[in-house]
Amino acid sequence: MDYKVEENRIIASDEKQPFVGEISFPKVTGESDRVVVERVFVHPDYRGQGIAAELVSRFVKYATAQQLTVKLMCPYAVKQFKAHPEYQHLLLPEDRF
Repeated sequence: MDYKVEENRIIASDEKQPFVGEISFPKVTGESDRVVVERVFVHPDYRGQGIAAELVSRFVKYATAQQLTVKLMCPYAVKQFKAHPEYQHLLLPEDRF
C-alpha cells in the first residue's frame, strides 16, 4: 500500500487502485495550526485490512510533526483516538477523552 500526503489529506493507493482510501483534515478558518478530521474513508473492496487505522496513524505522525491541534468530526477517528491514548496530545485539553 502506498500513502501520499496531499494538502489537507492523506491518500492510500496500490498498483490496482489509485484511490483505496483517505483521511481528510482541512484547516480551521483563521487558525493556521488547527485542522478538523472530517472523514476516514476506505473503498469497500479494501475494508477490514487495517487501512483506515493506518491512515489515522499516519495522520497522527504528520500532525505531530507539523505541530497541529486537531478537532475530530469523524466517528472512526474518534474511536481510534479513544483506543490510542498516545494520540491525545493532538487534541485541545477540553476535547480529550
